[in-house]
Amino acid sequence: MRLQSAIFYLEDTLLLDGEAGKSAEKVLSILKMESVWMAAVTALPREEAEAALKARKLLDCFRLILPQEEALCAIDSGELLEKAMRRLKSQKHDTVVFCATEKQIEAATGAGFRTVAIKTSANTAVWDTLKPRATEAIEGYEELLQ
Repeated sequence: MRLQSAIFYLEDTLLLDGEAGKSAEKVLSILKMESVWMAAVTALPREEAEAALKARKLLDCFRLILPQEEALCAIDSGELLEKAMRRLKSQKHDTVVFCATEKQIEAATGAGFRTVAIKTSANTAVWDTLKPRATEAIEGYEELLQ
């Protein structure tokens, strides 16, 4: 099955510092070249989200940025993910959601999406509880390059 689309929780899975941020840039560039349509869901206002992505040279990778305030639903709801998926013109079986918190994994799996848990400095303490709850778990984006 070919990956058609990916949804990222912006603050927790992409706005990463150091090496994690650099490997995210490389993976997103490859996904874009492979015609994977990507969305970022965020609690940030649109202007802040776009500025943060632009600063990391990631803005042009995304077909959609969906702030919770524009979607009129909570960041930790499956409804937000479903709205992003529909706007990408995708289906759940073609979409993967990149998550970094328990609430994100719960929302995505509860809505029927496949999930990729990504380890970050913020979730190190709960990483062992996140891994088994996700469809797949990676310690960093560089694992997707292997």
